[in-house]
Amino acid sequence: FPHMTDFENVAYGLRIRTVPREEVERSVKEVLEMVNLSGLESRYPGRLSGGQQQRVALARALVIKPKVLLLDEPLSNLDAKLREQMRLELKRIQRETGITFVYVTHDQAEAMVMSDRVVVMKDGEAVQIDPPDMVYRYPKNVFVATFIGRANILDAEVLEVEGGKAVVRSTLGTVRVGLRDEGEWRSGDRAKLVIRPEGITLNERGQFEGKVLNRVYTGSMEVVTLEVSGETINAEIQNPLAHGIPSPGKTVRFDLSEFSVSLIPPE
Repeated sequence: FPHMTDFENVAYGLRIRTVPREEVERSVKEVLEMVNLSGLESRYPGRLSGGQQQRVALARALVIKPKVLLLDEPLSNLDAKLREQMRLELKRIQRETGITFVYVTHDQAEAMVMSDRVVVMKDGEAVQIDPPDMVYRYPKNVFVATFIGRANILDAEVLEVEGGKAVVRSTLGTVRVGLRDEGEWRSGDRAKLVIRPEGITLNERGQFEGKVLNRVYTGSMEVVTLEVSGETINAEIQNPLAHGIPSPGKTVRFDLSEFSVSLIPPE
């Protein structure tokens, strides 16, 4: 409410619930301290930064001690640096209060950072519900694999399943894949092989071979586009200056980390 001070904004929900004045003052003071706004009680929203305004809105919701708090893209209007800072603040506050946060976002990185459990939705339906690391490591389908993070998707055929692993044939050649559920796959099944770009490592004695098509330097890594048997895949090479990545047109050998590959059903 632009015509109210920070204190009055946060206190509003308590006052319409006819909470005693002393309890209102105590509760507002506690929650303003929690969101790092102590000392700004008498300021109006127009004199606050974007991040401070977000904190006031959060405090106003928290002070009534809800069982569940819905946050619908709460950081979308903030710049990138402030958004990162607020993510950490929100996560800290959630842990301190123990309130269940339902956090809606189209920012995949934000979903991974914020969540204990991620619900990936498509066309109004939940297509996967898992902890963030399991969503990333074992996506249920092509949509999840490409929506959460980056992925190379190749056609594959399951040759063998044993000991929680599968051996598959793909464009790259024979690849070993760790499975979340061994019972999902049988020899002869058609599948899609998901390869995370950061799991591709250049190695002079690597199992696989490809031709460098393009290189894009981003500072902390270099995105290298490779052609392998007519297929195009992207690799993300960390610390690129230390690897001496060949120029476009050159052939390189590479390996795959077992933890960067997974299987999903064909569409």
